[in-house]
Amino acid sequence: MEYQGKVGFVIGTGRCGTLFYTKLGELEPGVAASHERFPLNETFHRYCKWYDLPVDSEGFLQAKEREIRDDLKRAVFSLEASPHLSLSVVELHERFGAKFILLVRAPHEVVSSFLKKGFYRQPYVVKDPSLAPSYQQMPKDLFEMFLARIAPTGPFFPVWNSMTPIGKIAWFYRAYTEKTLEKLQTLPQGTYKVVRIEDFDHSAYLEASRFLGYEPLVTKETFQALADSRPHSFDKKRNICQWTDREIVEFEEQVAPIAQRFGYPFRIDDLMKSTYGTTDREQVRQATVPIKSGPPFWRLRKTTASFLSRMSSLVDVS
Repeated sequence: MEYQGKVGFVIGTGRCGTLFYTKLGELEPGVAASHERFPLNETFHRYCKWYDLPVDSEGFLQAKEREIRDDLKRAVFSLEASPHLSLSVVELHERFGAKFILLVRAPHEVVSSFLKKGFYRQPYVVKDPSLAPSYQQMPKDLFEMFLARIAPTGPFFPVWNSMTPIGKIAWFYRAYTEKTLEKLQTLPQGTYKVVRIEDFDHSAYLEASRFLGYEPLVTKETFQALADSRPHSFDKKRNICQWTDREIVEFEEQVAPIAQRFGYPFRIDDLMKSTYGTTDREQVRQATVPIKSGPPFWRLRKTTASFLSRMSSLVDVS
């Protein structure tokens, strides 16, 4: 089967908009869209690529090819959004001629979101830091979760392992993005595009989708309805005003290179000033500022988005 121009992937660190992009793809009648559809296969390949383990990629690619073949039996374009695939771009491009959208997001938002999910809550147990770590206990003993939560090796490992969870996640944000860009930059020109999720409006969606290889039909109104229905928009996270001095130092030190590269503010004082109008974290903590919560009509908006998804098959593409 000829795959050129029929396959695209949306990648990133995670907590950066890949699920949102999938939901948009599901509204496109000519697109078969999926999100992290085979986590064990994808995270195992990610683990091997991160630690440079000498593992053959053919099994990984055969599984992907079966999925893509199934997609193209019912649609003209196969779209998968998965942060697990960020380090697999070379193999995916060579096999399928795929193009990639790399979604990036403000570092404090990504770190806060991963922190809520419990990333790096416990120190890793490692005897020889020059080697890839063996299994580390995870919630519900999910093996793919262990595979996805990479760690540094070598002399830096003890430093990282003694960091706060915020510091460790900040390292992940920088290191994983740097490694992804390193892989992408080996591909032919015009193979990938970087999109800041903060700039991802309807026009940006149209441009990104055409870049990948399909003509988007989602309207501006439908795009906005889906954007308003995103469930994670109302998650209660630990705000930057609640971070300790140590967490702030670790965060700023780790994310600086990537934040500066993509034009994100990362100094907590600057973020405090723009968010709360003051750099006094204690004052903000003591103030009666309600945590952002979902409005009463949130579930209605979510239901509306689901209805639009089901109705997508009725869009006239003639």
